[in-house]
Amino acid sequence: MPKLPLKVERSAALSVLVIVVLTASVAALTPMAVAQSAANGQETIADKVAAARIVSQPIDKAAYVLGPQDRLSIRVFGTDDLPDRPTEIGADGTVNLPMVGKVQAAGLSVRSLETELNHRYGAFFKDPEVSVSVTDYRSHPVTVVGAVNMPNVIQLHGPTRLMEVISQAGGLKPDAGDKVMITSQMQFHKDGSAAADPNSPDARFSIKEIDLRKIIDGTDPSANVVVEANDLITVPKAKMIYVVGDVGKPGGYILDGHSSTLSVLQAIALAGGVNKTAAASNARILRSTVEGNSHRTEDQINLKKILASKSPDISLRADDILFVPDSNAKNAGLRALQMAADVGTGLAIWRF
Repeated sequence: MPKLPLKVERSAALSVLVIVVLTASVAALTPMAVAQSAANGQETIADKVAAARIVSQPIDKAAYVLGPQDRLSIRVFGTDDLPDRPTEIGADGTVNLPMVGKVQAAGLSVRSLETELNHRYGAFFKDPEVSVSVTDYRSHPVTVVGAVNMPNVIQLHGPTRLMEVISQAGGLKPDAGDKVMITSQMQFHKDGSAAADPNSPDARFSIKEIDLRKIIDGTDPSANVVVEANDLITVPKAKMIYVVGDVGKPGGYILDGHSSTLSVLQAIALAGGVNKTAAASNARILRSTVEGNSHRTEDQINLKKILASKSPDISLRADDILFVPDSNAKNAGLRALQMAADVGTGLAIWRF
């Protein structure tokens, strides 16, 4: 075998070394490492690979609960008289099959229907083996509302996890909170008896709170639950405070995952400090008088003294606006009111 040039040998050896190092890095990456690198603002290819492994958990398709309009493929193995042919679950929840007639399918899982058909065809064949597969999922609507880009009613095409449904709704808005509420309708009356109609007004509801931060950070992949038919997924807006005016990074600062309050000094630090042209002694705090009400009170504060530790720090609450005017403003109060009206339109949203 002819000897390779020294330059080619070195290049090949270097390529092998790079492959070994990359493979070892991906294999050794843990969910905690993913979270730390994300916190540092550095997302590597290895991070994406690990994140994909975290959220792509296997789903048992045989546990899928069937409903009207679902289309099925049913096969009875070992028989030539029953060819495989598609069938649709009717509005009454049944399928009409050769030899066994009408069989209730809606409300059963794929696995349970297979068991039932094995029993039914057992009257005609010895040890039949029935296979049921869903060819078209058409009975599982899910409603997604709140801080997503495209609130909508989504038709699930098989077992689907929460993050996939949110992605189909256009993904989260920048001001989305860390928690998601899933409201599910339980098919039981208040007295505990089974409800024939899942849309009965007597049916009870269960509400589950999911922490999105744990899914995204990879600290709790099991929180990425499988969404059920007729679920209502609500993504509330995050609680935040706003720092606007003559500061380094004006915008909204999300409080979710942190304390429900923030001090003026903390808010200014997050906003990159005040600019040299700021009239810090003439700052304003605008606060809603009633939750959901657009009317706000306006309190003047001497931010210059607070920064110099000559006045006590002040606590801010969710939805407060801290306005720092520039020294050229002729009417800081009027400018503050204008800022309040503009909050939420075009402001950057910051997470910390």
